[in-house]
Amino acid sequence: MIRALLTVLLNVGLVASSPLACDAETGKPVAIRWWGQGMVSIETAWGLTVVVDPHGGASEPNAARPDCDLVLFTHDHGDGSSMSAGNRKPFVFHGLDDDGVVRPPYQSLTRAVGEENPQWRRVRRRVPQANELRVKTIAAWRDSNEGQHRGAAAMFLIEADGVRVLYAGGLGQQRLTDAQLDSYRVVQATSPGTIDVLLLPVGGSDTIDGARAAAIVEQVTPRYVVPIHYKAEGLKAELATVDPFLDAIDKRHDVDRPKGNTLAVSAADGDDERSTRVVLLGHKPWRPTDELADLFERMETACTASQQIFAPLTAEQLNWRPPNGSHTARWNAEHMMGRQLGFFSQIYAAIDPEITAIDLNPAQMPPDYKPAHPDWDGAEQARQMERSAAFVRRFAYLLDGGDLDRRAPGSRWTPRRLLLQMERHFNQHTANVKKKFALPGWPQGEVGSKKAEVRSAGEGRE
Repeated sequence: MIRALLTVLLNVGLVASSPLACDAETGKPVAIRWWGQGMVSIETAWGLTVVVDPHGGASEPNAARPDCDLVLFTHDHGDGSSMSAGNRKPFVFHGLDDDGVVRPPYQSLTRAVGEENPQWRRVRRRVPQANELRVKTIAAWRDSNEGQHRGAAAMFLIEADGVRVLYAGGLGQQRLTDAQLDSYRVVQATSPGTIDVLLLPVGGSDTIDGARAAAIVEQVTPRYVVPIHYKAEGLKAELATVDPFLDAIDKRHDVDRPKGNTLAVSAADGDDERSTRVVLLGHKPWRPTDELADLFERMETACTASQQIFAPLTAEQLNWRPPNGSHTARWNAEHMMGRQLGFFSQIYAAIDPEITAIDLNPAQMPPDYKPAHPDWDGAEQARQMERSAAFVRRFAYLLDGGDLDRRAPGSRWTPRRLLLQMERHFNQHTANVKKKFALPGWPQGEVGSKKAEVRSAGEGRE
């Protein structure tokens, strides 16, 4: 997948010419995770997470659960109606009302610049905006007789960062109807009607079996199909294995078996092939070695400490130019973020073509520097650092099996040296920013008087 660097910079939305809250550009990878049975989460570059059909007690007692901003339910049935998904207090949306009727189709999860918490509301416009997670509800049946035996279910078309995901976790139909197919084929400026990822049950019981699921794949022709709701090690549900589905699709589609439970997906471009790939995710999240986990924790601790310094600052303080000719505090924040995002995305891009290397490091010399978002206050600037750190952690499974002391793919750094360097880099620039507070002319504000909530666990003149 080839994208021009300028497109990448605009799409990620971290540069001055493309504010994150404006144009609905594409190209930012989303992370899709399977957690066993029908439970799936989708995480965006803007830090929004939706969980669909969380289960309770369907896997081992100490299984991980994602924090999320939104929980979607296809129907009320057994473990699929569990609320045990993470520690936040998410919005909850049932695709069907009490009478089994599909609720209003278009809903939007957004968090505006300057706002700490996201909003979930109905919208009428059909074209997603930048950094918005859009959900469309599509009526479906849990059997092949228009719900006469098992009732109705909802499918969800979830759109974020130009990626279109069709979740069919409660589906029991043998085939999709023409109306259902047309419901997601609406041609839009940012979405040509293609389904990037189809999340499809294949294990039978109260959903379709492998053979029927294979037929639906041929109807939808997604870029990727991720089988869900089948028997897997550690899961208690009485379901069929994924093997009948794989037998049914035969040799028509390539099958990928990545480590862990995560798939990275970016919006399709004109160079993408239209063949479908089957991705067999595990239902357990990838876990780094103790040594790698410790290195990540050290870097993230330094990053979090830096966020806490920036969060109370005003936009005036961030943009203040020190009389000694050094950089503004905002430059320090953008430089730290740009270096971290740039180095790690370069490594990830060399391993997975769905991720693009992102070079957002600002100009090194003060006279050449132009802030990406001069109107952002410290809290939003800290959130931007948090989002970048989350990106690095989100796709860290791509480092699995690598030698910590050997150069990472596409990089001049070894993973160990890079993680230790980033820890030093955050500490160095945080110290430099704190020194600015004592310089003559520093704008008076509330430095140190606010407690900012931070969730995430150098070259040039400073």
